[in-house]
Amino acid sequence: MPESGGMAMRGEAALEAVTPERVQALLDHSWDILSLLDHEGRLIYNSPAAQHLHGFTPEEMADRNTFEFFHPEDVPKVTEVFQACLHQPGQPVRVEYRYACRDGSWIWMEAVAVNLLENPSVRAIVVNSRDISERRKAQAALQASEQFADRIIDTLPDILAVLDGQGRILKVNQAWRDFARAKGGSDVFRGGANYLEAFEQVGGLEPCQLPAMTEGLEAVLRGERHLFTFECSTLFEEGVRWFRVHLTRIQGAEPACLVASHIDITSLKAAEEQRLQLERLLHRSQKMESLGSLAGGVAHEMNNVLASILGMASMHQEIQPPGTAVHHAFSIITKASIRGGGVVRRLLDFSRQSLAEVASVDLNLLIQEEMQLLERTTLAQVSFASELDPELRPILGDATALVHVLMNLSLNAIDAMPMGGCLTLRTRNASPDWVELDVEDTGTGMSQEVMERAMDPFFTTKPVGKGTGLGLSIVYSTIKAHQGTVELQSERGHGTLVRLRLPAFPAIPPRAVSSQAPIQETGHRGLDILLVDDDELILATQAPVIECLGHRVSLARSGEQALKQLESGYRPQVVILDLNMPGLGGQGTLPRLRELQPDVPVLLATGCVDEASEALTRAFAKVKLLAKPFSMTALRQHLDGVAPQ
Repeated sequence: MPESGGMAMRGEAALEAVTPERVQALLDHSWDILSLLDHEGRLIYNSPAAQHLHGFTPEEMADRNTFEFFHPEDVPKVTEVFQACLHQPGQPVRVEYRYACRDGSWIWMEAVAVNLLENPSVRAIVVNSRDISERRKAQAALQASEQFADRIIDTLPDILAVLDGQGRILKVNQAWRDFARAKGGSDVFRGGANYLEAFEQVGGLEPCQLPAMTEGLEAVLRGERHLFTFECSTLFEEGVRWFRVHLTRIQGAEPACLVASHIDITSLKAAEEQRLQLERLLHRSQKMESLGSLAGGVAHEMNNVLASILGMASMHQEIQPPGTAVHHAFSIITKASIRGGGVVRRLLDFSRQSLAEVASVDLNLLIQEEMQLLERTTLAQVSFASELDPELRPILGDATALVHVLMNLSLNAIDAMPMGGCLTLRTRNASPDWVELDVEDTGTGMSQEVMERAMDPFFTTKPVGKGTGLGLSIVYSTIKAHQGTVELQSERGHGTLVRLRLPAFPAIPPRAVSSQAPIQETGHRGLDILLVDDDELILATQAPVIECLGHRVSLARSGEQALKQLESGYRPQVVILDLNMPGLGGQGTLPRLRELQPDVPVLLATGCVDEASEALTRAFAKVKLLAKPFSMTALRQHLDGVAPQ
């Protein structure tokens, strides 16, 4: 049998199977409502499911227009779809709406209608409608959940975006919208925009970062990495802000999507920079202290060497006839020793941990004296200006050390202006507790690299022989000893500003009254002198000098040995006591010495005249300082000053 014939027989069999009874059973037991409408929307027929869903009986709905049962808010929408159905015969149309129930409630319905009015066998609009109330509830719940989630992420301060599997933006939070608005690119973050391109466009991503970012994003999307993190900066009107960006794949999401979170770490970056700055300052301070201790030790040893050389040279210079070659040679040695003593004093200034003399200091007065000196000694192409606060509070400090600071800073500034310029010194009351001193020039300035090392010991940009690299280091050490701070501001070609901050002092303190009785000079000779020093070189060279002056000398190599001599009955008329020795040292020996011999004059020999050594002269009677290195002439003057009458 031909195939077409077989198909025809099967079609006839199918038609025979669609009996009226079966069609009626289909209508009676279908959960969907099958309806027939005329061209005005009046009901021609409703299947039994309508009464089950709406509650209206066929008699109550007979000849009624179906539009009477639609929710008033949905009538315009249904009308529009119904008109489309009338103008599109044979084409199905779809619409969702609320339909009235007999008990006064509403249910959501979805209807699909086909216009068969032109079909002579049907002449009606066929409508298949079903109850979608549960689906609408689920959709509403899902929408409410999404809105709730949106409200949650909108409250988060971090910038968030959800991306699809191609890296396109699906959703952003309020912080992201604010970020885009602040960058003037709110339109680039619309839905569907490429995340990396949009973020690069508003300046949140450097072009050089784009390849690595693209690779990281794709690795997360492919599931090769769960998390990719990077940092970036972007410029706002208020300054640069830093962000740490996390790209995280949402586990179980199909298709793949991820969350891009941008955490503002500007404050963390600032804190980290501050921490690093403090570490650099601490490192510098520790290095300065270490080098200061080293310099102090070297200075002590050098002072002993120079004291020996100067003592012997000055003694032989004095006993040689003037004008002779030997006298001239010893004169040169004496001058060289004195010059070496100046170098040692600069080393001691560098190692300064305390102040040699503490008194109320008027910074304005120091500046005025300094500028008068500079104006007399500096080439005319450098001009000077001052802006001094007439109400400037005094500070408590060492005037001599501060003059040295001013001189160092001023000479540095002048060196930085070889073609001329202006040096300005400025003072102000910064707060109730601080005063500030600015030393500003219009010179060549410093690069960032040079400025970071400017206060390091022995660092200099000057040619060989033109600078030691200790100037700013001494400034730093001196101001630190005054409990102050030093700040450098400089830029290549735009000059340099050095700002010193020092604690203010409200009033001049009363100076301590020394218990030392006035010591009158005398021409007595032939004194018994006890020389106490741990350095054999000092003992070997100073003893002949003392004897050359006509005195008798006994030697002690430590404070302990000197005390034993006194305890055994030795009674010197003058004691020359080295301050820096092992064991008790001069500071520990002096109180015990004073107990054994309350009235014996003491010359404290030290290479570092500071507040600690000055305090000893105020604490004990008949104690004076003898600064190393000293010549025979200086020793004679000191001995004449303390010799008993």
